[in-house]
Formats: sequence, C-alpha cells, structure tokens
Amino acid sequence: MSAVDALAQAYEHGWQPADVIHVTRRALDATVTLTAAALILEESRRSRAWSRAPRQWLDQLQAIVDAHPEAVASAAVDHAHARSLGFLWQYLSPWTALCPPPSAWPRQRSEPETQPSRPADLKVLNKIRGLLAKAESTEFTEEAETLTAKAQELMTRYAISSALLDAGEPGLGVTVHSRRVHLDNPYVKQKALLLTSIGHANHVRTLYNSRMATATMVGAPVDLEQVEMLFTSLLVQATRAMSKAGEDGSRSTSFRKAFLFGFAIRIGQRLTEADKAATARVVVDAEVRFGDLLPLLAGRAAAVKAEVDRLFGPTKSWQHSAVDPRGARAGREAADAATLSAGGRAIAG
Repeated sequence: MSAVDALAQAYEHGWQPADVIHVTRRALDATVTLTAAALILEESRRSRAWSRAPRQWLDQLQAIVDAHPEAVASAAVDHAHARSLGFLWQYLSPWTALCPPPSAWPRQRSEPETQPSRPADLKVLNKIRGLLAKAESTEFTEEAETLTAKAQELMTRYAISSALLDAGEPGLGVTVHSRRVHLDNPYVKQKALLLTSIGHANHVRTLYNSRMATATMVGAPVDLEQVEMLFTSLLVQATRAMSKAGEDGSRSTSFRKAFLFGFAIRIGQRLTEADKAATARVVVDAEVRFGDLLPLLAGRAAAVKAEVDRLFGPTKSWQHSAVDPRGARAGREAADAATLSAGGRAIAG
C-alpha cells in the first residue's frame, strides 16, 4: 500500500491532517515531517479536499502549507521516508471521528470558503489577542496576571453576547463543535491539565488521550477559539515563570511537573472567578436578567454534554498528583501572584 493510500485509509478511520502530522512527529524522526506534509498535500489534491472538505479540514491543510511551503512541490517527497510513512500510517488505529471522512464529503462544498463573522468578531478577538500578547511579553508576573484576567473578562462578555444574539435568531439552535489539540513533550499530562482548567472556566469540556498526547475540546465555536488562544498564551507564561522559579537550583523533572500542576489548578480557579465576575457585570451593564441568561447557558452546557456523550460515551476523570511539594507551591504562587482586575473591581489573590 502506498503512503497516500494508507493516508486515505487513516482519514476514513477518523484521522485528520493535523493528527497525522502530530503522530508522525512523535513516532518517527523529525526529518520526515516535510515528506509527510508533501504527501498530505498530494492526497488533498487527489481527493479535491480544497473544494469539498469541511472548514476545520481546510484550516489544517492551510496550516501545513504555511508551516511547510516547500512541501507544495512534489519534489519534497523523499521516497525512503515515504515508505516509512506508509508503513506507519497503514497501521493507525481507528480514532473518534470529529468530522465526516472524505468518502462522505459532497462533490462540491455548498458553504462559502470563508465563514462570515459578525462585525464585532475580529475587533474583539484582536483585542483579546493583544492583551495576551502583552501578557506573554512582560517580565512582570503581576502585570501578566492582570492582562490575562482582563482577556478572560472580554472572553466571557463576548461569549455571552454571542449566545444572546444566537438565541435571538429564529431557527438557530445551540451549535457545538469539537477539535483536537496536539500536545508536545515534555510534561504532556500537565499541559493537558492546564488546557482542561482553562476549558472548565470557559464552559468547554476537555477529554485527554494519553496514548496520542492529544486533548479533544467540545464546546461552542467561540468558546473553543478563545480557550485555544488562552491556552497558548498561558503555556508561554507558565514556562517563563517555571524557568524563573528554577533559578535557585530546583530544575528537576519532578519540580517542573509539580510546578505546572500547581499553576494549572490555581489559574483555573482564578479564571473561573473572573468568568463569574464578568458574567455578573454583563447582567448589570446590559440589563440582562439572570432569569433570561441562566437557561441560555444551561442549554449550551446540555448541548456540550450531549455531544461528549455522542462522541465518547461514558468518560471518567483522570487523577493528578504533585510529586514535589515545592514545585506545586511555586506553581500556585506564580498563578496567584497578582491582584486580578475584573470589570474595574479588584479580586484579591
């Protein structure tokens, strides 16, 4: 079986382009990534994915093009690497399908190539990105915490506004999507906990797959977008804070794992506090009654749960333990160092 045929077979078993790149990096030498990207793009031409595939599939293909522009040329295929990839991809186990496989795509995609956004979408999201970029760049933990809290407040207000607008459109039900986040070494489990904590604060369910080093997020589209942004930023902040905390000689693996554990738990608590404060402030500022808002949020939560049940069936919680108490304490302190501003009122740490 050729590598492209093996890839097409994997797609029918629930895999997506970004999944294939992720597992290839983990299983084989990094030098095969370019060939993997070239083969994925070759398959996309054969299957006419660019005119038939769902939006999330196209986004993944475009990300591969952006990361490996040289892979667009067929000359990027190394035949020895292609044989190794074909063997790997041929034996990929079936995975939870988050979108239809190529065999179920229409002959021509009916929706436009770009999804229209409400006028405020890009403005608000760019403001959130700006706050997170400042939080990542500052050397001062307190400033980073305050900027992150402000970003969480904007996320909450925007998510509520989107939900209210959707509820006001006749015939438009609750929309729930899912996407996989690929986690890189080291400290994969601790990174998954950070993503889970951020998701919990933003009404997103996260399911961790340790064997694949991935986490599947399920939630409203706007919530998924914002959780992924916040996760990327907080991972940068946590890594920087962990390096500073290790300057006194505490650089062991157990210390770093415990640090990220403590950081994830405490940052989740603080983001939840900021979310609740922002929700209360929306009620005051926009004169939205809790009696109108709570059923709407409950409906979203029920839709998320129903989708998790459909995709995964019964699930169970996974346990964490912080081996190094100094690391856990340092991580909590890094997440708890600042006074967070929420809607102009301070929440003491």
